[in-house]
Amino acid sequence: MFQLSNTVIGGQIFSGLCLTIGLIVTICQMKKSKKKKCDVKSLDEYSYRELFHFFINEEDHYDKIHLAKEFSERMHRQAEIYMMTDHEDNCDFPDHFTYIEYEKEKVKEKLDYINERLFKEKYLDWLDEGQPVTSESRYWWAQTKLHLITYLIQRQPYHLTDGIWLRGVPQGPMSSIDAKLFSIFIDELGNGDEKQNHCNVYLNILNDLSLNIPSIYSKEFICQKQIMDISFQKPLLTLTTSLFPKKFYPEILGYTLWLETTSTAEHSTLRKLLERYNLNPKFSLLHTTIDNNCNGHGQYARDCVEKYLDDIYEKQGLDAVKQHWKRIWIGYVAYGTTGEIWNDLRNLFHQSEVLSPREEFIKLIEKKSFFAKTIHGNRRISPGDPLLNELFRTNQAEQICSQLENSKWIVKGNPRQSRFLNHVVSFNGPMYQVFTADELSIISRWIISLSPSTLNEMLSLILKRRKLTENLVSHVKLQLPDGNEEFLLKLFQGSPSDLLLAFRVSKWNLPSDGSNVTKDNVNTCQLIKSIENNEILSQIFDKNDEDISIIRKWILDGSPIPEETDEKT
Repeated sequence: MFQLSNTVIGGQIFSGLCLTIGLIVTICQMKKSKKKKCDVKSLDEYSYRELFHFFINEEDHYDKIHLAKEFSERMHRQAEIYMMTDHEDNCDFPDHFTYIEYEKEKVKEKLDYINERLFKEKYLDWLDEGQPVTSESRYWWAQTKLHLITYLIQRQPYHLTDGIWLRGVPQGPMSSIDAKLFSIFIDELGNGDEKQNHCNVYLNILNDLSLNIPSIYSKEFICQKQIMDISFQKPLLTLTTSLFPKKFYPEILGYTLWLETTSTAEHSTLRKLLERYNLNPKFSLLHTTIDNNCNGHGQYARDCVEKYLDDIYEKQGLDAVKQHWKRIWIGYVAYGTTGEIWNDLRNLFHQSEVLSPREEFIKLIEKKSFFAKTIHGNRRISPGDPLLNELFRTNQAEQICSQLENSKWIVKGNPRQSRFLNHVVSFNGPMYQVFTADELSIISRWIISLSPSTLNEMLSLILKRRKLTENLVSHVKLQLPDGNEEFLLKLFQGSPSDLLLAFRVSKWNLPSDGSNVTKDNVNTCQLIKSIENNEILSQIFDKNDEDISIIRKWILDGSPIPEETDEKT
């Protein structure tokens, strides 16, 4: 018999092992490749909030960079179609975004027209009408402080990424165009002062409402259920386009042109609305100051476009100018029309009418009861109240709510000054991280809802009737908190809060005999008598209309006034 040597046998075994290992590796690679192929999602399989998270953290998601480019190109294609005709349903005016061929003077005229018309219709006309915020007005989303807060929450992704469309501005040696764009960018960032950083300033508004906003880079930020998905679409466009600053350079010029052309009209009104509800207006003040079309960002944006097209003409000719201008205007339209939240916001308001802020808070208490029933020891909300553990154990959520709203832990209408939020659930408090950002928002809305609603009605009434005082003559004066006096009609032209305070200091909100006001004696208050007895206020307020009813309710509610703004700008 022929016998194989040990060496030959060993070699065959080794070869067999290598072949087996090779087959295993090949099979694993095929499975891995197949799995990877299955894991690849298309753009439409992601929500706007998911895409926002990818591209605010772009260095962690290089594998999805193609989706960023695809999203920007899609929005630009839609804008190119949209801009070819007028749109009667446009919330600004029909021909705002309508494309025109490039001629310096004609483009300048169109931009002037847009700026002036928006400022007139959104701000000046609104002032003349008495700054209405009714459900039928342009600013229906600011009917109450709660409405405005809901709007501010929706704008988190947009305003907390302010300036990000320019994050790809070239560094190192730069052209005059890039220098101007960088100047805009650095202004948005605060010029090295974190207190002037636009994102920080907006965050301060939310913090003043005790809304605990997660970092915009975190998963928690996009998981806030209180923010609609559509609210992420506009900032998503700036995130995706800014990742390709060379490819989309003309479109980025267009983004800049839209934002800086329309900003003054938007923020002039928002400033008034923020002041109206005693919220810090600094965010809007910054924009109305630096975004103007005379010597601010508005003019910078125009200069950049004009210089860019001049350079194109010198190097490539007139046909290239037409192509690049069209791309600039596509950027203008894309940024201006992407991510309109208004229909979704109306639906959100309708949904919120199903549950009042109080009912929403009670549901939150019920949700936490299972875990809360054993952890409060001997604690009570106030001395003499039942033990918290017992209230939670017996599902007395409504009783807990009632006790809280009348306790030292809550300042009605003011979340920031309420110890429940500034101490109990704060970093140093015993309930730190017990509530999510969405849940803290529920608590803040409930606290705000505890302030009398008649205050907003009274402010709206004063603003509505203010115009009637312009041609009146009266020597009636009211006393001021500092002991001085001021003419009644002059107070009408100033801050409504100052007028209400003067009514209180002058005791026009008290019965003539100095007693406590009741439904029976409210008509003896000087404020009411001046209307009903055909004195000066009868020429301003209608005694047979709802005017007098609103004034009576304001007096009976204790004549509330907005609290003084914490930070003067």
